[in-house]
Amino acid sequence: MISSWINRPIHFASGHFRGQTIRTELEEIQKADLGRKYARVDRRPLDPPPVVRLRLYEVFNFGTDTQYEKEISDYSDTQTLGLLCYVDLFPVPMQSLISTQTAASSYEPCHLPRMSGRDLPEPSSRSLFHHSYPRHDTSQHPHTPAMPNQTTPQDEHVPPDSDVLTHFNDQPITEDMKRTSALSGATFVQSAVIDHQGRKTLVFAFADLAVKIEGQFFLRYRCFDIFSRVSEHDDLPIQSECYGGAFKIYSTKEFPGLQASTELTKQLARWGMRLNTRETERKRKRKSPAASASASASASTSMKGKERDADSDSGYE
Repeated sequence: MISSWINRPIHFASGHFRGQTIRTELEEIQKADLGRKYARVDRRPLDPPPVVRLRLYEVFNFGTDTQYEKEISDYSDTQTLGLLCYVDLFPVPMQSLISTQTAASSYEPCHLPRMSGRDLPEPSSRSLFHHSYPRHDTSQHPHTPAMPNQTTPQDEHVPPDSDVLTHFNDQPITEDMKRTSALSGATFVQSAVIDHQGRKTLVFAFADLAVKIEGQFFLRYRCFDIFSRVSEHDDLPIQSECYGGAFKIYSTKEFPGLQASTELTKQLARWGMRLNTRETERKRKRKSPAASASASASASTSMKGKERDADSDSGYE
């Protein structure tokens, strides 16, 4: 696959949009908050499941002074077979975590509580548009043009041959930081058409995605169509990409539990997607010191009883 077409108008020579010029745009509309470290016998997916929306714009008079584009109005007729999205995993830079914790600790807790896995900031995007993603709902934030080639002072510390993909709290993110090998589950998903905010919408839902290591991470989404090709090119173009919000992966002992399912998650389940839904939150049950002591005493008494039984049995053939 080639990345030079990302977020750019593409004139398709084959596929569903053969003969048309289309620009695609990805947007994360539901980010994961947290997850439990992957275990082979008990794999728990990210929660809530990450969901991205795909928007398609037909470009008219491409390359001329009268060029304009218009979003496809009805996605119900869009060919979704072969339209895929895949994810890559990136860690939140350590310097960014230190800066976040330092900033949080310099204020009174009542004004700015310490950052948690649910409140982590999101990376900026190298794409044509930059979004700020609040928890679960990003529909009220309009597109804001970004400067794709804008640099920051931190770029001076990046080797000249390094390809800076994006920035997280002004910390550069490069391709060699990728930790996609730590992902487990369905890293490729096919698009689906659902009703969202009163209209037909193309979405990719990552319902079976887990992480094998602890830490704080974010996802990069990229979409492509295996049945489409660019004019005069045989390679498969990556049509668009975006970066998601941050989430935290806990160890089994530290995992705090799960919140009730979001409305979007429930809606996806109603549309036939295989998702785990919950009406109420599920917190991890923690044993009180008294209960732990009682359990220990009970176990000790049981062990002593077994030892007495063993001693009494030893006198018989």
